[in-house]
Amino acid sequence: MLNLGILYLENQPDSADYYAKALCKLSEKNHEPNGLANGLSMQAYILGNKNRQEEAIAMYLQAIAIAKKANLQKQVANICNNMAILYNSIGDQSASLDYYLKAAAIYEQIKDSSSMSFIYGNIAGVYNDLKEFNNGYLYSLKGISLCRRLHTTHGLGSGMVNLSSSLISLKRYDTALVVLYQNKELAREEMNKTQEVNVLANINYAYAGLGKFSLIKANADEMMSLSEPIDYKEGICYALVGLAEYWSHQKMFTLAIHYADKAISTAGKTKLITTLRDAYQEAGNIEVAMGNITRYHYYDDLRDSIDEVLYSDKIVKNTQELDAKYSLNKKQTEIDDLNKEREIQQLTIKQRSTMNWALSSLVLVTALIGFLYNRNYRQKKRLLQANTLLQQQRIAELEKERQLLAARGVLQGQIGERTRLAKDLHDGLGSILSSAKYSFSSMKDNLIITPVTAAAFERSMGMLDHSISELRRIAHNMMPEALVKFGLDSALRDFCNSVDQSGALQLTYQSFDIEESSISALTAGAVYRIIQELVNNILRHANATTALVQLVRKDGTLSITVEDNGKGFNTSILQTSNGTGYLNLRNRVEYLNGTIDIQTAPDKGTSVNIEISNLAA
Repeated sequence: MLNLGILYLENQPDSADYYAKALCKLSEKNHEPNGLANGLSMQAYILGNKNRQEEAIAMYLQAIAIAKKANLQKQVANICNNMAILYNSIGDQSASLDYYLKAAAIYEQIKDSSSMSFIYGNIAGVYNDLKEFNNGYLYSLKGISLCRRLHTTHGLGSGMVNLSSSLISLKRYDTALVVLYQNKELAREEMNKTQEVNVLANINYAYAGLGKFSLIKANADEMMSLSEPIDYKEGICYALVGLAEYWSHQKMFTLAIHYADKAISTAGKTKLITTLRDAYQEAGNIEVAMGNITRYHYYDDLRDSIDEVLYSDKIVKNTQELDAKYSLNKKQTEIDDLNKEREIQQLTIKQRSTMNWALSSLVLVTALIGFLYNRNYRQKKRLLQANTLLQQQRIAELEKERQLLAARGVLQGQIGERTRLAKDLHDGLGSILSSAKYSFSSMKDNLIITPVTAAAFERSMGMLDHSISELRRIAHNMMPEALVKFGLDSALRDFCNSVDQSGALQLTYQSFDIEESSISALTAGAVYRIIQELVNNILRHANATTALVQLVRKDGTLSITVEDNGKGFNTSILQTSNGTGYLNLRNRVEYLNGTIDIQTAPDKGTSVNIEISNLAA
């Protein structure tokens, strides 16, 4: 089942999906975790290619959990690699690099050189997306060199694609074409249509750099013929951008802007951020060639807004990541040293036991000397055992510190990313939509339109208003402005009031002695997300009519109570739950050095009580 799925994966995804599901069914029946993880990973890969990214990520996480539980190290690394590829395709280079590094660490640990060659090429691709082309060039060469040394083609294709991307960005177009022509033949030999499309896209960029625009159309048509049968949306976008560029240089601007608009539409619908950026840039170039400077600035602003999302705060973020990795590695080194010391002590105990057996024969001759030696040995053994126990306790403490440090890094990254994205949405895209609305309103006053056209215009304005409202709602959900400006108490009161006023639930909010200055921004953000998750669970699952959210601060401890009169549930399901909602809730509480108690039963409502003492974390 697995081998059939792999054979069909690139060129007949529907057939591959059939065998992946059959593999999962057979593996569940026979309690085979390796097959189940492989089947889920293959389904996630297919979902990602169909631009159902959220479903793909959830399925990858499920596969990783199964592989980790079964201690399938290589399988965990393979799935992390696929997860990184997915995140890179939707423009989240930070998450992509994170999963690549996780995969690389495992491959290094198990000494899998073949997979390392593949990972080097993928890491090079991320550096290229971050515009760090020299790093991309170096990692590509490392991957290709390792493939050549191992006499394998695994990872050679992606390494050559990323090497050519680096060379094109460094304006070494002729060298890039030499690499790309070899890469094209390799992709055809392996019958990897996705890889062949990526190669053709880079060939077109090299042709454009050399000014050979007449050669672009044939490549674009070939890309389209390869991408459409396998529904490879990114390849379709590459082809459309190539056709737009070709017809623009043929002075056929109406046809050129038609293909550019189709590329923008396709990339926007499928959330291909980096491809959407290239489509905006090509549309702007066409408008300049037509003399439409205003439209050029419009597309240029859209491209800039994507660049800000992809590249802003990159240096600060990388510094924080390096610092966090250094701290984690330092803790891990201490744990390894303590483990080695414990092994030495255990060996010492074993050696002393052997000596005791050898000397026991002398007890018959020298009873007094044997007695004294035996007593001395027992005392030393007790001391060594006590010391070993202390070392084990210290290892456990360091492991917990390492986990807390990792959790802190995740929470800081989530809050920082939410704040930045909310600001970008509100200040960037929000401003663009508001400006568009103002421009349309001014246009209406200066034009003579029929009643039918006026009605259509008003409907369009209504849709634009709805888009602006929806944008503000999303930005608010990601990072409420009240939380940043006025603190936790005000943000929670606003959130609960909005739920209460919606009519979906009669929600009451109470707070006592909340001193904002003593609660760090990181803790406040985590507490807000905890309560938001609990209230959303009530709305989605509880069928409740009334609920209460209460915050009480006393003696440096923050107590949180969330109660509802809903249908309740059996708490035993929490022990086996793999849902990300409950796991996120539990991880946030544990990071804040808190405790959580859930009291519920079917038809008895639910009461969640959380106590947090780490308010200044």
